[in-house]
Amino acid sequence: MKAIDVLYLEDKDLIVPTQGYEGDVAYDIYASEGRLVPHSTFNSVVIPTNLKVAFDWEKAGMFASLRSGAACNTPLILSNGPGIIEGTYRGEIGIICRNTFADNSLVDFVFDVKGNKVPLNKVPNVVKKEARKFFEEESVQLGYNSVDEGNASQVFKKVVPRGTIYVERGTRIAQIFFLNKMVATFKGTDILPDSVRGENGRGSSGTDKK
Repeated sequence: MKAIDVLYLEDKDLIVPTQGYEGDVAYDIYASEGRLVPHSTFNSVVIPTNLKVAFDWEKAGMFASLRSGAACNTPLILSNGPGIIEGTYRGEIGIICRNTFADNSLVDFVFDVKGNKVPLNKVPNVVKKEARKFFEEESVQLGYNSVDEGNASQVFKKVVPRGTIYVERGTRIAQIFFLNKMVATFKGTDILPDSVRGENGRGSSGTDKK
């Protein structure tokens, strides 16, 4: 079995990656801070992990995907899934999420990554303040009217968009895995070799068993 050394920068808020089962191909990474992920946003929500790493960039690349439990039980997706982390990158690995749910009502509860309903008053104020900041900044970016009036003034304070997901600190939100690196040399040509598929794409092989 191939192995690769991965250095990580020690930090008091970091939860070191773990494996659910010995021998798994992927390693679970944890949210170092709580975040609310509402739907219908222009920007993605980045979930911090406080994980900063270094590994041999000539050997492999690191990739990130959402854990299957969160993907199955919530409308969360990775905006750039799978995410690519280069071995030369020294910054924090953030989990870039979107909420694909759609609704136009406001409620006083959120959902955790297991799909369980959680009263909004159980969400820490610091998490709601961060969500409110995100909401206000995005509203300015999009040219909306003031969010300090009417129902908008209470969003991420007393109410949230229905279907908002709460990623609690310490949640195993994503997983990382490694793939061997290959160096590609792109060469121009006047003609490509024949193949069985040819230019057939977009479901050309059908959906029924052959």
